[in-house]
Amino acid sequence: MKKAIKKELMKKSIKRFLKDERGEFGVKQIAITVAVIVVVGLILTILQGGLLEGIVNQVWDFLWEQIQNLMG
Repeated sequence: MKKAIKKELMKKSIKRFLKDERGEFGVKQIAITVAVIVVVGLILTILQGGLLEGIVNQVWDFLWEQIQNLMG
């Protein structure tokens, strides 16, 4: 009998603890964070596939042309 009472008391205390614990992070916030991490990962994967090299080359060529135009 005492075991059953202790078990019920333990269940109630756990439920009370979980109900009272309201942290900074909610389910939506965690989901948004995970989505942002996935999107950043996809962008980095795309850029490493050669696209980044093309962008850097285009910027370099543009800047080099601008420097040459300024020099005469």
